[in-house]
Amino acid sequence: MELVLKHSESIRFQVVSEFIAGKLFRFEAAELLSCSERTITRWATKIKYKGLQGVKNGNYGRVPRNKIPDSVRKQVLELIRKKYYDFNVTHLLETLEEKHGIMVSYSTLHRWCKAANMVKNPRRGKSKVRKPRPRMRREGYILQMDGSHHRFNGEDEWCLISAIDDATSKIIHAEFFSGETTKNCLQFLMDLIRKKGVPMAIYTDRAGWSGFGKRDNFLHFVAACEKLGIKVLFAGSPEAKGRVERSFRTIQDRLIPELRINKIKTMKEANFYLQKVFIPQYWNKKNTVEAQDPNPAYSKLPKEIDLKEICCFEYRRKIAKDQTISWRSKKWPVNSKLIKDLRGYNATIRVLLNGEVRIFVMGNKIEAEGITRPIKQQEEPVVDTEFNKMMRVFYFKYVNKIYCEVRNHMITGKPLNLEKIILENTG
Repeated sequence: MELVLKHSESIRFQVVSEFIAGKLFRFEAAELLSCSERTITRWATKIKYKGLQGVKNGNYGRVPRNKIPDSVRKQVLELIRKKYYDFNVTHLLETLEEKHGIMVSYSTLHRWCKAANMVKNPRRGKSKVRKPRPRMRREGYILQMDGSHHRFNGEDEWCLISAIDDATSKIIHAEFFSGETTKNCLQFLMDLIRKKGVPMAIYTDRAGWSGFGKRDNFLHFVAACEKLGIKVLFAGSPEAKGRVERSFRTIQDRLIPELRINKIKTMKEANFYLQKVFIPQYWNKKNTVEAQDPNPAYSKLPKEIDLKEICCFEYRRKIAKDQTISWRSKKWPVNSKLIKDLRGYNATIRVLLNGEVRIFVMGNKIEAEGITRPIKQQEEPVVDTEFNKMMRVFYFKYVNKIYCEVRNHMITGKPLNLEKIILENTG
């Protein structure tokens, strides 16, 4: 067996050999090697009987009893190369144990992956030092809500809208949508309340759909929250709502490979896997904490409240003298069997998420005979005759000559002679 000495072991052999030869005192050798005199005596005894082998550890060259066979290492690397190439080390460790029954330590697996250049690169870059904000005491006090745009299926760009509880880090509800629009956020709010209840506050960023800004179309989410008694809080930076931001990083890192492994491509299948498998079996089991107060702060929605009438698009208009309201640049007739004269009343138009339109006056729904847009009368098309074409050409040339004459007069100062142009075109 070939014996290879490290630099420190080579120095140790030289110093101890000098001590054995009587060229160094015991305390001098101990001071040079930064060890005790008892250790110098022990090393000297081993070197006398074993030579160079004496500076090595007694287990040098022996196979460890707990060494994992090379066949297992080759099997793991083959699985990573063919199937789990986009998994991080922790995710890979859990998958190997659950699906293949291979149990190795994190350090061993990381060493194998690093030696084979298969370690998934972590996100680099130093972050600013920020003071952590303490969690809420009860579940349901604050929900951090945000959207994440990504190609989760590797092809189409989806938006994952998620709400995470500040007290426990549980994902209360998450769903894939085509975009982070006002309509999708209102639908998300409806599903969240039906699933869990009404939270006390929602913490979100300064996006347009949340009502931050002056655009009228983006005020409906805040209006719906005010009717439900939910306080909307706006974050000044992404780090302020760090729990939901960090959850997106973990979800993108873990969920994308799992969707690929399970051959999930459609948004419907992805939503089913996210809500029935990923969140309950992984996230809410391994990435959550217990709340300080076990009593949740969610409130139940009263049965008499129709959630569809709250999570909708609402507009206010005044009824004109002709019993119509102006909306979307059109005249909409409003007729009621109970109230004959509605002019002067303020009408509330509610457009539900399914497209249904409802009109309310003083809180009462108006049973309109028909809410339809007026049909424009089609005008007869003008026939373009040969004479009209000739006249257009004539007037174009005539006007162009006058324009050139006036422009020449303004630049050069020459007298304006329009009579010449008139005579040329009428003569």
